[in-house]
Amino acid sequence: MSLINECIEALGEDVHVFSDNNREEILRKFESYFPFSEWGRIEWENVSNHAEVNTVDEIISFLHQNTEEYSDIVYIIWDEGSLPIIRSTLDKVFKVIDDVTPVSFDTWMFSPYAGYVIEIFHDGEVRVGLK
Repeated sequence: MSLINECIEALGEDVHVFSDNNREEILRKFESYFPFSEWGRIEWENVSNHAEVNTVDEIISFLHQNTEEYSDIVYIIWDEGSLPIIRSTLDKVFKVIDDVTPVSFDTWMFSPYAGYVIEIFHDGEVRVGLK
């Protein structure tokens, strides 16, 4: 079984997999919310409200303190362009994070509904930021 299939299976019910046009639409929105470097990393110096975090509790605390309407619905996006985008809940993603992050080098959890992103960079650095 491939890593992406293991990830989808681990996330369980209510997971939606996007490919083709829907995937491109989500990526356009993601890229319009956050500035990216030419090497594919969010340019955090151009995101006014962000933090480097080390735990799930720090992520949740940041989101609750800084978003007016917290949303648990996220799109999981990887740096590998051939992979689909998956919609799930942040709670489910955190429960199976060891099945989510190995799919590709860099992983983002993007909520267009609340305007936040969590970036898990391949060097282990984790940042959360708001649009």
